[in-house]
Order: sequence, then structure tokens, then C-alpha cells
Amino acid sequence: LSGRGSQIGTKGGKDTRPLGDKVFQQSQVRKILDFLRKTNYSNESLTSKHFPLSSKEFVCIFNFLYSFMDPRTDSVLPLTRFDEEVLKLLKTLHYPGNLSRSHFVTMGSLHSWPTVLGSLSFMCDMASIYSQKLFPNIIALGFPNKDESGFTTDRESKEKIQYEHHLDCWHEFNNGADEFPELLNALNENLLENNGVDVERLEYLGQQKTGLEQELGRLEDRGSRKVELLEQKEAFQLDISKMTDYLHKIEVHITEKQEEGDLKTRELEEVCGQVEGTRAEVVELRSNCEQGKVSHLEVEKNIVLIGERKRQVETARQEVEEMEKEVWQKEIKVSREKELMDSLAKQINSLAMQEGLKTQAGETICLHVETFQGGRGEGTLANSMRTELSEMARSSRTLTRNTERELQEVVTLSEKFQEEVAMKKKELVSKDGEVARVVDESTKHKELVDREEHLYNRQLADIRDQLHQLKSQDRDNMELKQRELLSAKVRLEKLQQKRKEEEAAGREFLRKVADKTVSYMEECTGYRDKAAMEVLETARARVEMVRRAGTEIQEKV
Repeated sequence: LSGRGSQIGTKGGKDTRPLGDKVFQQSQVRKILDFLRKTNYSNESLTSKHFPLSSKEFVCIFNFLYSFMDPRTDSVLPLTRFDEEVLKLLKTLHYPGNLSRSHFVTMGSLHSWPTVLGSLSFMCDMASIYSQKLFPNIIALGFPNKDESGFTTDRESKEKIQYEHHLDCWHEFNNGADEFPELLNALNENLLENNGVDVERLEYLGQQKTGLEQELGRLEDRGSRKVELLEQKEAFQLDISKMTDYLHKIEVHITEKQEEGDLKTRELEEVCGQVEGTRAEVVELRSNCEQGKVSHLEVEKNIVLIGERKRQVETARQEVEEMEKEVWQKEIKVSREKELMDSLAKQINSLAMQEGLKTQAGETICLHVETFQGGRGEGTLANSMRTELSEMARSSRTLTRNTERELQEVVTLSEKFQEEVAMKKKELVSKDGEVARVVDESTKHKELVDREEHLYNRQLADIRDQLHQLKSQDRDNMELKQRELLSAKVRLEKLQQKRKEEEAAGREFLRKVADKTVSYMEECTGYRDKAAMEVLETARARVEMVRRAGTEIQEKV
């Protein structure tokens, strides 16, 4: 490749700096030197007299400036043949000017140095931005204080607090700490304060949660009253049906009595009319008698008729008195029946209030026993009330059947989870037995190793005694005994080495078995807790569903 074939910024160059101006070049040199002195560049003797720079010094300054943009890289450019690499780096940094290999090859020439100085000034500006703008505010830029909608808030982000916590933990870890309780407490306090959490309110809610959990446990431990309540409900429904039939019969009886009273009233009015007619006739006859217009026979006839009429009037008066007595007895009976109806209506109203029964209009069911007025409006009211009670009884039976089915499903699911928990417990017991068996085998193995070691030590002591005896008896067999002693020592070392290997293998086996047992016990405990939580959540969901269904039914009713 030729030096002029590798250029950047040739298309759409946007560099408008007067690189050929000497004053501008001097200002850029001063800017570069000032930045190098502020950032403790290694070559403190560098001055404006060293510009144009040599290739080596240019590479050192370029690497130093680039380290602010990428601190992981100390020497991004090599000291020799760096022209291609510097073009690639400036291209990745979107350098706006025109550059080629020839500019860096002939760096010290008058026509190449302004362009190279422009690239070095660009690197100085980039390093200044990174060191003065980005690095001091890297946490603020990386963790902006914005809410979910992107608006700025006065609270720090959760990620920033966690990041600072991890940095503090890292410093503590480098100082030799393995646990960080104080930092964790500080993190918890910062998160609570940042999120505006009321600690007292949180503690109150925790206490309330504990109380509700205890109440839930107490309710779960307490026996179910569903059967008793269902029986009581059926008894109430039976009483309501009986009372409805009895009220219907009373209404029919009252209607009949009203008809009989109307008939008696009409008969009484007819009798009264006849009495008035008879009185008028008597007055007329008296006037005729006084005036002497009636004969003697007719007078006798009238006297006989008057006596007969008096007897008829007396008979009618007696009949009226009997009728009045009968009406009085009927009124007494009706009042007693009314008192009975009032007491029954009060019982029905109290039961309806206890059970929360409401009409379709949303009013509480209330039976009114009105005073007898001889009308027929009460029958229509009783029929409408009876219809509403029948509808409520049917809806209540439907709700009861649905609740029983849901409860049966919950009980079935609970029994299933209980069977799974029992199975896991059996597996845990079997694993505990295996662990006990392995521990027993390990203990027996240790005892065996101890006995063998004791036996070998005793044999070694015997051999040593024999050796001493042989030494005292015969010096000629010294070499033979020494060889036997050496062989015995070799066998002893082999046996000790074998014992150590078997002991290490046994300890490794025990460790693996213990780790596996602990993991299995934790897994079983997790399954048990998970099953219990699922059963509890399912039961709560079902209870809440039943409550909502009851609430919706009551609202509909």
C-alpha cells in the first residue's frame, strides 16, 4: 500500500480549523502542554521547543491521551510502524480531518506537522472531555435520576445505590472482610429512605400481617362449621316454607271470614229495612186507630199482628245478639291469630336480618302484618314476598352447591399435596437411614484401621525387640536382621500410606454423601414449603372467590 492510498476524512471532511496558522498552532501546543502538566505526564521536561515532536514522543503522548478514553490500554500504538494503527484509531474516534500515512511518516516536515498537530489536538480535546466531563460524572450519567416515564426526579436510582453498595463491599472485601452486615443495613436504610418508605408504617403492616397470619392459623385449626350452618340454613328454609304455607292459609281463612262478614252485613241491612218498614206501618196503623178509622175486628187483627210482630222482633233481636256474640268471638279469634302472625313475622324479620336477606330492589326483607280492613291488597303483597323468598331460596341452594363443589376441589388438591409431602417425607427418612448406615460403615472402617495400626505397631515393637535380642545374641546376623528391619519398615510405610489413602477416600466419600444428603434434604424442604404455599394460596384464592361470589349474589339480590 502506498502512503497516499490510506486516507481518512477525504469524503465529507468537516475540519474547519486553521491548521496552517502559526498562532493557532502555538495555541494548540500550549493547550497540549497544559493538559500534560495537569495530568502528570511522565516526560516533565517537555516544552514547546520539542515541537514538532519526534515519532517516539508522539507515540508516547498519543498513548497517554488515549489511556484517558480507554484506561485498560496503556500502549495502544507501538513505537515503530504505528502509521496504519493510528489511522484506524482516529477513524474509530470519527476524526473530522484528512489524514494519510505520509503525514505520520514525514511527521517533522513543515507540510505534515500541522495535520499531525491537528490530530494530536483532537486527541487532547477528547481526553479533556473524558477526564473532566465524563469520568467525574460517570455515576450520574450511568444512573440518571429519572422515573419510569423518563422525567427527572429528586430521588437517586435504585441501580446507583446498589452500585455504590457493591463498591463499598468490594473495598471491604479487599481489606479482608467476608461478611458485610453494616453495609447491608446501610443499603436497606438508603433504599427505604430513597423510596420514601415509612418504616413505622412498614412495621405496623408487618405486625398486622403477623396478626392476620395468626388469625388465619387459628381459623384453619378451628373445626369447620359448614355442616352445622348448612343444617341450620335448611331448618330456616323449612321454617320459612312452613310459615309461607301457614300465612297463605291464614289469608284464605281471612278472605272467607270477610265474605261471611259481608253477607251478615247485607242480611242485617235487609232486616233493618224491614224494621223501618214495619215501624212506618205501625205509625200509620196507630194514626188510623186514634182517628177511629179502623173497625173493631181490624183493631183486634192489628193487635194480633202487633203481638206477632213483637215476637218476630224479639226473635230477630235475639238472633242479632247471638250474631253479635259470634262476631265478638270471631274478632277475639282474629286478634289472637293476628298476635300469632305478628310474632311469626318478627321471627322471620329477625332471621332475615341475621342472614342479610334482601329483595330484588336491594331492601332488607321485612314482613308487615297490616290491620284487617276488608280489602284484598294484602294477598298481592304476600304473593310477591313469597315469590321473592322462593327465588332467594333457589339462589341460595345454587350458591351452596357451587361452594360445596369448589370446597371439594380444594380438599382434593390439599389431599394430593399432602400425599406428595408424605412421599417426600418417606424418601427423606430412607435417605436418613442411608446416611446413618454410611456413618456406621465409616465408624467400623475407622475402628478396623485403628486395630490394624495397633497390630502393625505391636508387630513393629516385637520386631524391634527381636532385633535387640538378636543384636545381643549374635553380631554375625546383623546384616540379615537389618534387611528384615528395612523390609518391615517398607511394609509399615506401605501400610501407613495405604491407610492414609483409604482414610482420605473415606473422608471424601463421607463428604460427598453428606453434601448430597444436605442438598436432598434442602430440596425436600423446598418441595414441602412450595407445596404448602401452593395449597395455602389456592385455598385463599378459593375463599376469596367464594366471598366475591357471595358479594356479587347479594348485590344482584
